[in-house]
Amino acid sequence: MAHMQQRSRLRSFPHSVFGLYTVAGFYRGAQNMALTTLALIIREDLGYGAGTIGVISALSGIVLVLVTLFISARLKPAQLERAVLISLIALAIGLLIIGISSSIYLTAFASILLGIGGGLGMPGLAGSVQLAAGKSSSANPQRILAIYTLVLSISLAIGPLLEAGLLDATHQDVRWPFIAFAVLPLLALGIMFARHREALAVTARMDTNGEVQPPPPPATERVRLLRTPEVVKALLAQLMYAVPFAALTVFGAEVARVTDHATAAQAQLAFTVFFVFSLSCRGLVAWRSPIFHKGIIYAISGLLTITGLTFIVAGHSFTLFLVGMVILGIPHGVIFPLVLSALSSSLPADQLPRANSLLMGSSNIVGIIAPFILGVIAAASSYRFMMGTVLIPVILVFVVFVIIVGMMRVRYRSVAQPTP
Repeated sequence: MAHMQQRSRLRSFPHSVFGLYTVAGFYRGAQNMALTTLALIIREDLGYGAGTIGVISALSGIVLVLVTLFISARLKPAQLERAVLISLIALAIGLLIIGISSSIYLTAFASILLGIGGGLGMPGLAGSVQLAAGKSSSANPQRILAIYTLVLSISLAIGPLLEAGLLDATHQDVRWPFIAFAVLPLLALGIMFARHREALAVTARMDTNGEVQPPPPPATERVRLLRTPEVVKALLAQLMYAVPFAALTVFGAEVARVTDHATAAQAQLAFTVFFVFSLSCRGLVAWRSPIFHKGIIYAISGLLTITGLTFIVAGHSFTLFLVGMVILGIPHGVIFPLVLSALSSSLPADQLPRANSLLMGSSNIVGIIAPFILGVIAAASSYRFMMGTVLIPVILVFVVFVIIVGMMRVRYRSVAQPTP
């Protein structure tokens, strides 16, 4: 009996939300490896310099933004998992091309495939999990979404460790991670195909039995996202952190080494601490869900972002840099799961793809533009001054957030107040 129950659980796994969690972990681990290691392939294996790295990275980023805003935003809920499937194919092919090709042109083509995979994959996965959370019999859909973001964080933490071990085993051959990590999207493809086959089988059984398939839910009136309070608050919360995250991702290690005289190992330690605190906060959000009063937590996250940046800018030691990274890890862990649950609970299902694409597309645009501007500022002044300028957009967005939330509360009170 126990054996039959175990087989039943194994058969149902791909079709459950846990199947989506596994796909998300495999997808994000492979994608992050490609993003962080592509520069090494271009420089150390193909022999091209920083200019070529910048052009190819920008090309991939632009394609990602375009696909996010103009394709993913127009998907219907029933098309989300198909978009994830296509993104996994693009990611697997891109990884294999980079791993075996010695041509810079094929590498550039593969980077475009990575952009397509990113533009379809992240919004598609987020929307699929949001829909699964909405359909779940669980009384706590927020926890389902929080666990999804927790899985993403775990994959970001484990992936680099696996890559480091693989590089040690292959005598630092930077091609092997691309070939080996291509297995992850292929495994995820197997899960997605199983989900797709099950959906087709259910439809066929209903047709054979003469059952009338339930009509798809009617499309709701197109929501003006930027007039929806929860969407506006979520977007501002995400943008509050977008520039600091872009700055840390691209320049964080150099800031630690040049400004605070840290070693390369210490700089990587700071990022490890950052992601550990982010992971811990996402675990806390999953544990404490459902979380209400998200606006207050957004505001606190904004203040923590400003505080963490201030430690990095004003500090003159690696210890203070490390403290700043610890503080910045908190909003990085908290904002994304709360934003996803806010969108899921405030919008009809057919509006989620557009909202997710707006959210992720705006962050991706910042991720492309900000490093270029910050690089110019750093070249003309210093890394410390550059990090100081990062405070300007954060404070501006925080002030706008506080003003808009205040106006919303005043409007709500005036509507709720009974007329005499």
